[in-house]
Amino acid sequence: MNWGWLWRRVVSLGLVLVLVSMITYLMIDALPGDPATAVLGPGATPETIAVVRSDLSLDKPLPVRYGIWLGRAVRGDLGVSYRTGEVVTEAIRHRLGTSLELLGITQLLAVLLAVPAALLSARRERGRLDRYLSSGSFVAVAMPQFAFGILLLVIFARKLGWFPVSKYAAFGDDPVANLHALVLPVVTLAVPLAGIYYRVLRTDLMQTLRSDHISFARAMGLSRRRVLLGRSLRPSSLTLISVIGLNTAFLLGGAAIVERLFSLPGLGAFLTEAVATQDVVKVQGAALTVAVVYVVANLTVDLLLTVLDPRVRLSRNAS
Repeated sequence: MNWGWLWRRVVSLGLVLVLVSMITYLMIDALPGDPATAVLGPGATPETIAVVRSDLSLDKPLPVRYGIWLGRAVRGDLGVSYRTGEVVTEAIRHRLGTSLELLGITQLLAVLLAVPAALLSARRERGRLDRYLSSGSFVAVAMPQFAFGILLLVIFARKLGWFPVSKYAAFGDDPVANLHALVLPVVTLAVPLAGIYYRVLRTDLMQTLRSDHISFARAMGLSRRRVLLGRSLRPSSLTLISVIGLNTAFLLGGAAIVERLFSLPGLGAFLTEAVATQDVVKVQGAALTVAVVYVVANLTVDLLLTVLDPRVRLSRNAS
């Protein structure tokens, strides 16, 4: 492991987090009119306005205010919603578990659908099965998620009654009911992702199968299965790993429509609700949380690529 590269990567991602936190904090100053009044909403009294000014240090210069807020955020204090009275850190902690569970199962299902399909296509390029799978992947990628989710909701929840509607249960309370309630949201998110992952992996597999070392493996008499699984899949999956990492933060913050559609108490629904009610303190906390998850996911992908790809490891050691 090149510790110098790792340190530089951590520092660069830390700077990204600082930049995101600055933009997030500036939401208060971007509010029209008096920030304290905007944070409280209509009906704010002079007493509550004075309290908010004191809590948010609005009487201090902007750099000082930002430093105070950032120091609290680093310690895990994201403030209190002045609209609902919720402690934002606790509210996000409860919602984040649901979103991470949805994200993890979605990514797992998307990979389980995409990898076998890409391997089947690579076995016989331009064959009938390859054409069918490629056409299906285009349909999956082009399909609007909200429309697909509504279709699943109408057919399998409303008409057939196979899955619950607005009856989410936490995994710790009832694991079976929890997984049952997540089936339709996971399928809604996973099918378009599987189409993307299939296209990425199929393209890389086709290029790998045309390389010299694969021709040598075939000349040695290795079976088609060993060539695909033993010699082609690993080098062809590196781009897929990068794409999965990039989609992690998108799923965390971009699954809001699906969470609202299926009444899941996730971070995406929390963020959209906060935006709709102009609850700036909640928006700041949720946006910062998504940024942290994005940075951690990207660092994890970089480490995986360093371990799995000798070319990446050698280039980073040389730099």
